Amino acid sequence: MFFLLFLQQLWGRSNLSSRFPLSVPSKLSQVSSNSPHETRLDDFPKRIWTTGPLSLMRLKKDDPQHVRSWMDQNPDHRFELLTDGGAETYVKDSFSDDMKVLHTYLSLQDFIMRADLIRYLVLLRDGGIYNDVDVGCLRPIDLWIPSKFKDNTSVVLGVEVDNEMGPNGSKLFELVNWTIMARRNAPFMQYLVDRVIKNLEVAAFKHNTTLYNLRPKRQEVIDVTGPMALTQAAFQYLSQKTGTSVNMQNFTKMRQPKLVADVLVLPINAFGAGHQVDWSGADQDGSALVHHYFAGSWKTNHFDGPTEEEKKAAEEKKKAEEEKKKAEEEKKAEEERTKAEEEEKKAEEAKNKAEEEQKKPKEEQKKVEEEKQKDKGNNKKVGKETEKTDEDHKQAAASDVSVAEMHNDSDTLEGGTENELADTLSPEEAKELERIAVQKNEKQQAIEDLQRVNIVRQKTREDGVRKIEEERRKAEEARRKDQEASKQNGEG
Repeated sequence: MFFLLFLQQLWGRSNLSSRFPLSVPSKLSQVSSNSPHETRLDDFPKRIWTTGPLSLMRLKKDDPQHVRSWMDQNPDHRFELLTDGGAETYVKDSFSDDMKVLHTYLSLQDFIMRADLIRYLVLLRDGGIYNDVDVGCLRPIDLWIPSKFKDNTSVVLGVEVDNEMGPNGSKLFELVNWTIMARRNAPFMQYLVDRVIKNLEVAAFKHNTTLYNLRPKRQEVIDVTGPMALTQAAFQYLSQKTGTSVNMQNFTKMRQPKLVADVLVLPINAFGAGHQVDWSGADQDGSALVHHYFAGSWKTNHFDGPTEEEKKAAEEKKKAEEEKKKAEEEKKAEEERTKAEEEEKKAEEAKNKAEEEQKKPKEEQKKVEEEKQKDKGNNKKVGKETEKTDEDHKQAAASDVSVAEMHNDSDTLEGGTENELADTLSPEEAKELERIAVQKNEKQQAIEDLQRVNIVRQKTREDGVRKIEEERRKAEEARRKDQEASKQNGEG
């Protein structure tokens, strides 16, 4: 009771019915095991039917808005929801005298085939308008049938598919079964129910199973109980009624409603989905009566391979994914190439650095060798100078001998006076004696100078040798450190 009062407050309507046990006011339509059918009407009953596994309060997010659209556009119609439990009650109650219908529906366990069959059964027995719960109403139902067709129409159908998108560009045509309008006990609805029950029996036989265990795939659902079953039944019914061959050619590309026998077929703009209207080549002219939002998920539970449209969409998606993957791979390859180039550059720099480090000890060794060669040259020079010094010593010794002799000679004359010495020596001898004395002094000075030079050279040579040894030691130490560093880098 609270639930219905809530919906009445929400929509401001009292013509809402839900087909499951509730205690409700008598003014609301209630179908249960105890409730009788309404009295038959000559016109289309003002009842809107839909089905669903859940109550109105538990519909999906957008479905209440779709329900409200029917109530807003058709305030004089009664909206009725058949839940799974309510549908079984309805069939048991309404078709208790038809064991074939009763057995077929109660045996059938596939939920979408049940949903297809129950819509045909309620329209056959009670009439009105059936629509899926994810279908919204755009225009009042009273405006759907042109006045010139009203008296002769017992069923209103609409085109869903009308294009050349079948295999190899073949023609596709299909009528809608998400929205159907019918009078009570319309002959076509009886023909459709009989045809669908026969289709189910054939399907069970084909699969060598029972209706209870029948697990159809998607296309089989469409062909056995769904829109294609309705389409084929319509063609066969109208062919029998008119005595002519009625097929898709009678309805393809039509832009105005067409009445054949007692079945009115509306153009694709009326009930068809927007994309199907575009694919048919028709204009979106604002004449749509309903809008299907495709919120159902039954196809995912009945998958038997994609349709041509789905194949095309899948191919485009696959192509886009492949292009994206290719772009990502190219980007990754470019990044790896750049990274490899950077690594190669680093390796080259490391190699050059290692070579430079290896050159240092060689250069140091070369420098040491040069210092050795220079030292050898210095040693040779010192040797030559030493030899020269020795020669000078010899010459000085010889000079000393001559001077000594001269001294001896002069000593023999010490006892005499200068006059006597002068008388004894001739002027030339006196001059020579004087020269020898001077030369003796100069030689002594030269020897002393040479000795000092030799001392300085010896010290210089020793300093040079020490310097070379120090440089050699430093070079060896640097080379040892470089080798240790190279070894550590190699282990790292």
